[in-house]
Amino acid sequence: MYGEDIEHALRARKYNAIRADERELINAITYDTDGIIKRRPCFGYSEEFIGELQEHDINVCEPDVNSDENWTFTLPPMY
Repeated sequence: MYGEDIEHALRARKYNAIRADERELINAITYDTDGIIKRRPCFGYSEEFIGELQEHDINVCEPDVNSDENWTFTLPPMY
């Protein structure tokens, strides 16, 4: 009886968590001065968001590829 409502709530929860992680990363990019941002592997990002970062010359290294098991975002040089 409540199965669809619960499934919808869980999908919405996951969507909102990913959007919050993405907003937090955008904030970190705004104030970064080092050019490298690291995030724990529990953070999640949508494929569309990762694609947009890469289109703007931000190198993305996923946790399973990275030796320290963190997300690593290397920003382009400041001009």
